[in-house]
Amino acid sequence: MPLASSAGLLAMALLAVPPDAELAPRAFCAAGDLRVELGADATKVPVLCIHPEMSTNLFFDAKLARVELEGRERFRRVLEGDDGLTLVPSEEMHDAEPVHLTIYFRDGAAPASANFLLVMHPALAARQVDVIRLTRPVAFYKQAAREAEDRARQCDEDKVRMRAEYGGPGGLRGLRLAGLMDEQTAVAVKEITDLIKRKPRSALDVQNAWSYRAKGRVMAELQLVNPGPKPWTPVEAVLRGPNGEELKPLPLWKPEPILLGPDGGLVMVEVEATKKQAQGAYTLTLWDADRRAVTLENVTFPQ
Repeated sequence: MPLASSAGLLAMALLAVPPDAELAPRAFCAAGDLRVELGADATKVPVLCIHPEMSTNLFFDAKLARVELEGRERFRRVLEGDDGLTLVPSEEMHDAEPVHLTIYFRDGAAPASANFLLVMHPALAARQVDVIRLTRPVAFYKQAAREAEDRARQCDEDKVRMRAEYGGPGGLRGLRLAGLMDEQTAVAVKEITDLIKRKPRSALDVQNAWSYRAKGRVMAELQLVNPGPKPWTPVEAVLRGPNGEELKPLPLWKPEPILLGPDGGLVMVEVEATKKQAQGAYTLTLWDADRRAVTLENVTFPQ
């Protein structure tokens, strides 16, 4: 799978919430490389993910008059340009409430300002956000429609492939039938329990950990122990390389809640990646529906 940036055009209906919504931002925020279009009568507020020590860059199609950022003192860096803004949250914002951001433009055109809601995410951030207030020609929308069709087609192909993989016999036969093993390539296994480093803020502890490599795939297998009374069920994960590159895992396979107790639970994170991509040490972050995260550094795969 190519290095993931979550790039694409997000319609306001998918990226925004009504200004009076209080709970919705915690359920969803947009990450990666984004394009936001604001109409003259825009009433929706785009919700953007931010993450400590990760920069979020906003670029506008007009000069800025001023910037109003709630809790500015908690950001490690706020750089204002003529037509752009860079934000880097500090580590102390890990558990912060959503932050309001308002941009005012110089040109007097509608809309005269733009509102955003910045939501702390355990692993992801909106890295580059292009904010457009101008209307676009018909050709632009035709191109966007074609890109949407391409993405839908790719999703359908992935669904068929995954059904073929997980509907098979499993075990070594399943790997062979799925095309992940051949006469040159088998499955390599590596125990990484003593190599990985758990970040102090992580919600769960690691009991054991292994990593695997097959043809075009890598996987991390984790035995996690829940020290808290509330069950923890992973909903999503991301692998981030030393240079900030991201590998987006395949959907987690039927994750079970991990309950309080010494037995813990097993989580497997599988990624489509070439041998060239999955080199060196990665940081693996998993989170549940409440965004309680488990962050593990120095995750490596067999060579």
